[in-house]
Amino acid sequence: MTLAEFRELVDALYEHPEWRAELRRLVLTDELLELPEVVRRLADIVRELAEAQRRTEQRLDSLERRMDSLEQRMDSLEQRMDSLEQRVGSLEQRVGSLEQRMDSLGKAFGAFQRAFGSTVEEEAASVIEVVLRRKGYRVLQPAYALPIDSEGEVDVVLPVVDPAGRQIWVVVEAKARLSRRDVQSWVQRMRSVEWRRQLAERGCAGPYLVYAYSIRMDLGAQELAEIEGIGLLKSDGELLAPRDLIEPADAQ
Repeated sequence: MTLAEFRELVDALYEHPEWRAELRRLVLTDELLELPEVVRRLADIVRELAEAQRRTEQRLDSLERRMDSLEQRMDSLEQRMDSLEQRVGSLEQRVGSLEQRMDSLGKAFGAFQRAFGSTVEEEAASVIEVVLRRKGYRVLQPAYALPIDSEGEVDVVLPVVDPAGRQIWVVVEAKARLSRRDVQSWVQRMRSVEWRRQLAERGCAGPYLVYAYSIRMDLGAQELAEIEGIGLLKSDGELLAPRDLIEPADAQ
């Protein structure tokens, strides 16, 4: 082909695009023909990767913000926990101080109760001695308290001789405040054969003149004492005289 013929071919190809396409199919390989499509696909992939990276960065930014918020909340929680621990420590100290004060108060109150109880018993002993002497009884020895193992004790025991010459044992239950239940319990004990047997074993042989002494008494206590026939004493003397003696356990 001459140069002129070649130029004529080039001009013809410009005039007929369909010839150019056919010529490319004849001249170029399949790989080269597919190259534009491959480049477009690569461009699409690159765009998709760029979009995925953008979304990932957004998610990372969001995650970082959430992590920052979480760290701030954790810091706040730690501060609150520290404050709470300090408050708990302060409260424990206050509770400990209160327990010490309560223990001290309990000891003081226990000492007061013991002192007050002894005072009530001493007053009861003093009153019964005066009352009985005025009635013509002879006191054989000073009044005393008599422990009875796990059953408790008799607050006041006073051995006397009555005007007829018979030795009897005066027993007194002493309370700051006497309730109906106190009277009932005291009467039940003194009417118990086993209780009187224990009294006898400890030298309080009977028969018994039974009294209850109190600084203050319920109306029900006075009513029951009158029904049961036991005596009542107050600081100013005898309020109610016993109706009968209670005989020793071995006499029944």
